[in-house]
Amino acid sequence: MGHSSIMGITVFKDSSDSTRTYLRITRAINGKEQQRYVRVEGTSKAAMKRAMKEAKEIDQRLEQWQTAVKQLIALSGDNLIHEDGTIVGLQLQTRFRDGRRPATEFKIRVKLNDQPPLFKSVSVDKYGFDEAFQISVNRICEMRNLSEESEAFDKLMAAKEAYLEKHKESEPSDKMRLVSSRRKDQEDGLFDQLKGIFRKKAG
Repeated sequence: MGHSSIMGITVFKDSSDSTRTYLRITRAINGKEQQRYVRVEGTSKAAMKRAMKEAKEIDQRLEQWQTAVKQLIALSGDNLIHEDGTIVGLQLQTRFRDGRRPATEFKIRVKLNDQPPLFKSVSVDKYGFDEAFQISVNRICEMRNLSEESEAFDKLMAAKEAYLEKHKESEPSDKMRLVSSRRKDQEDGLFDQLKGIFRKKAG
């Protein structure tokens, strides 16, 4: 029999016996392809209709199994944590801007099934690191429909240390702040000198 990676229900002939027609039902469950077969008994439209009805019932049962497995994985949180300990769809970003304080925030991106991705952001500067992380986890749980009583919630909260390390690394050191402050003072002094020169020429 020939094989195909096409999802859903497909019609094909037995390569060893061209008189035999089958319907193949295919669904991927937890990364593994599941296939079921229904033989079409006869060549009439009625025979195909009966076989298609049975194939759709099998496909529906596979879909229920597929959904149940996805829910179990989601509740466990196993698919929500990266190898480095951070959360899938949650980034800690610090933007450095000239003449202004660095802005740090948690960026949330959640993709659900075939829907467009959802975006949120939570300011660390506004809420502080601990509260901003808590708010971010709560929002991810709301978007993914996860309970705070679930195993997934505990795993998301346990990822805090991974972000705390990144937060410490992203903070400018005292030496960097001092250099930045001196550079700004020098630039301000130079600007004042230029203004004085232009005033003299204008006068």
